[in-house]
Amino acid sequence: MIDARRFTHDQIRKIQQACCRIFLHDNALKTVEVREDNAVRLRFPFLESLTWEEVRRAYRANVLSYHPDRHQDKPPEEIEALSRHLEHVNRSYELLGALFGKARAICMAEAPAGGKIIAVAGAKGGTGKSVFSANLGMLLHRAGWKTVVVDLDLGGADLHVYLGEKCVPEVTINDFINRRVERLSDTVVRKEHRPMLIAGNCAELGIANIPFMKKIRLIEKIRRMNVDYVVLDLGAGTDFNTLDFFLCADYRIVISTLDQPAYLEAYAFMKSALQRRLTRLFSADSSAGGTKSGALKEIVEKEIRMPKAGNSGTVRELLNAVGRCDPFSLPLIADEIMNFTPHLVINRCFDTGEARRIAETIRSVARQRLSIEVNYLGAISKHLFIERSTSHVHHPLVERRCCSPFAGELSAIIHRLGISA
Repeated sequence: MIDARRFTHDQIRKIQQACCRIFLHDNALKTVEVREDNAVRLRFPFLESLTWEEVRRAYRANVLSYHPDRHQDKPPEEIEALSRHLEHVNRSYELLGALFGKARAICMAEAPAGGKIIAVAGAKGGTGKSVFSANLGMLLHRAGWKTVVVDLDLGGADLHVYLGEKCVPEVTINDFINRRVERLSDTVVRKEHRPMLIAGNCAELGIANIPFMKKIRLIEKIRRMNVDYVVLDLGAGTDFNTLDFFLCADYRIVISTLDQPAYLEAYAFMKSALQRRLTRLFSADSSAGGTKSGALKEIVEKEIRMPKAGNSGTVRELLNAVGRCDPFSLPLIADEIMNFTPHLVINRCFDTGEARRIAETIRSVARQRLSIEVNYLGAISKHLFIERSTSHVHHPLVERRCCSPFAGELSAIIHRLGISA
């Protein structure tokens, strides 16, 4: 449904026009006056009951009926008119897709979401991902959730240090990856009053460059773990392993700081993750195998990897290209974009107002250039005791200071994810 109260009058008119083009009737224009709190408010019954599945079905019906390829016997002027109509329909579909994507992001911020894998990532090192992951796992564990924290920073594994291990555990995730143990559960370190841990060992040569099939096997086993939540601590950068681990999660958190390189790279990480998500549609293990085509793959890869001169490289231009060349596949691509809603956390923050400004800038640019909604979860302040916490690494920070501002800020972030902790 579309909540008209969230939009201006002009925005509602654009939504109504888009619905009229796609559904080929004027039901979207109908309004009802209702009295609420001694004031009259307009209701939009059609918009308020509209579902994304109805939009998709209407779009497909338009393509089937009006695509120029189905009317080659018509005069040129009629074919041109059909092309113009389909172009308007494509733009309307993109607009409604963006609105439903925004509504989905709002729901994720306000209501509990399904799934159990939480990925913590960021393109830049030194933003505090491991401290965040360890203490996130600790709070989930203390809330009664069966939680395991996994170190997937394979080339720089140190998560075990922040969870009280003074040295690398005897068995690590490396042993599962290289089949020295058969079960992922054999690598779990269990300690009383702390979340379970699957540590890494960056001292092993080549462990950061695991082959594709080993990565897919690892992801599948992580998904099947018999726990309530899995927290994935990812490494810095945008290599394919990191992006694929990030994309396998149900909750995707990107950590930044107020430093300009950090928040610029946070946006770049989201862009790379979305591009990877779209190109992975055509991999052998993709769940969309029956609906994709070689032509669609060529369009997507060309627009992502080889933008034309003067092309700003926005996702809208990709959608336009798909709509022109393979309109039947536009819903597939649009759904992948709509279902990608990363979360943003500003860490080590000394000015919450500045954090909100940076977060809103990232959200605005992501809307304009990537056609996605970024959900800002909040900021974690830069406290002196956090900066000094590395000298007390044998205890997670929230274990030692359970009532600290840091613990409160982290609990609020968990709540905004829709998790009870």
